[in-house]
Amino acid sequence: MHQICLYNGQNIKTVYRVMRNIMEKIYKVFVVAALVCIAAGIPFKAECAQKSAVKSNDTLTVQKVWTLKQCTDYAMENNITLQQSKIDADNAAIDVKTAKAAKYPSVSASIGQNYSGNYFNNGASEKNTYSGSYGVSAKWTLYNGGYLNNVVKEKGITKQIQDLTYTKNRLDLKVAVAQYYVQVLYDMENIKIRQESLASSKAQWDRGKEFLKAGNMSKADCAKLEAQYNADNYQLVTAQSTYDSDMVNLKNALKLEREEMGVVTPEISEDKVLETIPDRGSVFAKAMNLRPEIEISQLYIKNGELELANATYSPTISLNASSGTNNISGTGTNYGKQLKTNWTNTIGVTLTIPIYSNRSYKSDVEKAKNNISYYKLAAEQTENDMYKTIDNLYLNAKNTQQEYISAKEAYRSAKESYDLVCEQFNLGMKNIVELEQEKSTYLAAEQQVAQTKYMALYNLQVLKFYTGEEIDI
Repeated sequence: MHQICLYNGQNIKTVYRVMRNIMEKIYKVFVVAALVCIAAGIPFKAECAQKSAVKSNDTLTVQKVWTLKQCTDYAMENNITLQQSKIDADNAAIDVKTAKAAKYPSVSASIGQNYSGNYFNNGASEKNTYSGSYGVSAKWTLYNGGYLNNVVKEKGITKQIQDLTYTKNRLDLKVAVAQYYVQVLYDMENIKIRQESLASSKAQWDRGKEFLKAGNMSKADCAKLEAQYNADNYQLVTAQSTYDSDMVNLKNALKLEREEMGVVTPEISEDKVLETIPDRGSVFAKAMNLRPEIEISQLYIKNGELELANATYSPTISLNASSGTNNISGTGTNYGKQLKTNWTNTIGVTLTIPIYSNRSYKSDVEKAKNNISYYKLAAEQTENDMYKTIDNLYLNAKNTQQEYISAKEAYRSAKESYDLVCEQFNLGMKNIVELEQEKSTYLAAEQQVAQTKYMALYNLQVLKFYTGEEIDI
């Protein structure tokens, strides 16, 4: 029988050489594949369409890329404020059950055991005495001027308000998530613009260094190109910082603070940005019928506080019943016989008439009337705020669409002028100052296009959202 020595030095060297040859061949294949992809214009990426791999501290973590719908759906399930609002609605439903149960009789049982010691009375037959009492009692409010019915009505309205508040919070969260999402999209486009500007500055700086070597440019002009490159690099860092900050806002809305995420960049056509804006009057009319805050304001008026306060003036009639017995030691009668002999049953009706209560009833009525007036004013203010919001969205959508059209024209002109100046600069026909001015104008126009595009899209989509449509970006 032959034995294989696993720790033989010669074997280890042979294995090492074989493995090194294999790794070298894999590396060569990898490099060739990368060069072929580059030559063919194919992006050589290791990430898939919906996920990107981020390597940090030698640990590979997967970063999910989210659509707006995915962000919204996740926020609906995980946002803390929304979950708290749902709990408030659930508690309101419990209060309704409690109010309804108060209309039925209440029943309670009682058991009492007592001990008394008479140590200083020498004539007492018993030094220690034990006694007990046992009973069941019930109480039922027969009439109280509709007070309990009004409580049920009040709790029912409160439940409707909490349910509608939960719905309103869901709608508000959708708008907030869309706002954060659009802001992140703009930040991403702004970063792309800054990256292109930085690459352009680098190319111009490199060209300037060549001119400097050839004696066709002064050191001062070359230094200006370097300064422009550094300034563009700073703007890129600032844009990335703004993106990180806005991404934190989006993640907070989703309750996703401890996870990495990215967003899908949708294809936004010009037709979508310049879509026909709905009439503000029709939007307001639909919002008045659909938006929960309008119904909430009307429910507060119907809160029933006035009826509830008036009910306290009415007399209360209640039915009381009890059944019980007791026993005591030292009587010479056994325990069972005492319980049977002492058993009593009572039933009675109690009438309570409020006569004077230090003005508390009258004050309650006056406060209830004031509250009704307050809620009517609040309902009117809610309608005004609604119209103001819709009016602002309409005007913003209209203005940003017009600004987008103008920005596109300005961008086209600025790009043509900038390209021409770049060519003239390379030929030595334009100086540094003229180049920087044209570039500044071009960048401003490009950023204006991006900004107005996303602002017009956001305002239009939120305006349509008030008519019952979902936000589509």
